[in-house]
Amino acid sequence: MSDALQLVSSSVLERLSQPPRVSRGEPGVRRRIWEIIGASHCSIIGTCLTIAELRKIARRTRFLADEQRYNDYHIHGLFVEAMSEDSAVSRAVQKHLDAKYEGAIRKAKALDGEEAFLDYWEKAVDNGFVPGAYWALIGHPRLPAGVDTRIFGDIHMMSHICGAAHRGEAREIAELRREKAEIARRFVSLVAERNEEIARQRGEIARLSAALRELAPLEAECERLRREATSNRRAELDEALRENAILRDDRARLEQRLERLLTRRSRVDAPAPVAPPPPSEIVVKPQDEPMDLCGRCLLYVGGRPRTVGRLQQIVEQRNGSLIHHDGGMEDSRAMLSELVRRADAVFFPVDCVSHRAVDAVKSLCESRGIPYCPLRSASASAFERAISELGRAETAASS
Repeated sequence: MSDALQLVSSSVLERLSQPPRVSRGEPGVRRRIWEIIGASHCSIIGTCLTIAELRKIARRTRFLADEQRYNDYHIHGLFVEAMSEDSAVSRAVQKHLDAKYEGAIRKAKALDGEEAFLDYWEKAVDNGFVPGAYWALIGHPRLPAGVDTRIFGDIHMMSHICGAAHRGEAREIAELRREKAEIARRFVSLVAERNEEIARQRGEIARLSAALRELAPLEAECERLRREATSNRRAELDEALRENAILRDDRARLEQRLERLLTRRSRVDAPAPVAPPPPSEIVVKPQDEPMDLCGRCLLYVGGRPRTVGRLQQIVEQRNGSLIHHDGGMEDSRAMLSELVRRADAVFFPVDCVSHRAVDAVKSLCESRGIPYCPLRSASASAFERAISELGRAETAASS
């Protein structure tokens, strides 16, 4: 990570705690974005522009040599940093926002007085026109001193509400995926059972058909015996008649059985509906099922790059998420502080992480009350055991 990105990340994090301040420009003239000071730059870029729009502006103004090298977070931070001064980039952003929200700016142009501004803002929030109204008001030449703080606070809280809703939707999607997998498994099992039954019925039908074919020459033999019996073999004729009667009975029984089998086959061939599990059904999980992290976010500092993918799989299999910091000089301390803030627990292998990173992790975790766990090695098995120990410790604490 370049020094520029480290400075941008630190600067953006510092601004997030500052209230918006708007410099007062010429009377009647809208303030440009570089005249707006404080955390409003971050909220303007994040609320009024999409990442796709930022990347397009970066390419058009040659703001970044290769914007594909930067992730969305760094693109956002670099633009926020660039808005603090009058430059080609800030002017391009100003021009794009003015064109994009021309209608909102025109409607807000005649506003005057705190009550009028607040009424305009509240109606925009109720109707879902927040980005345009925010840009129209934050640069308005007559914006009252207290209104800018009010609308910035509303924007800040909306971002928290949106994040919480996203986490809830992610949990619901994961649960629906598990239910879908269970229904698919049951459906495959039912199809396999049906196919086995069809194969068995086909075998039985083939056997009965062969038996019927064997009876045909026997009937011919009985007819021959009847002709011979007319000459003077009454006893043989009687015996043949009895045998013929037995064979006819056997054939009748076989034909009846064949008819029943064909009927059963027609029912089996029909696709069986897959009934959803009854609401009262309780699915018992096996005892060796991995611990459920219940959506927790774990931070892994240091380690080997080729192992991080395996660690992410382990955490995702336990209904959690894993974020990673390389623990060296590539990532800034400001980014490490942000990642620790997002994490529910922190892990680092003592054999594959810098001493500076370890000291920083311990200090950040102790200041925020976040549990951390040093690992003996950077292996996946050591990380997996540490997660299990964390789960047992939380269970014991809750009991």
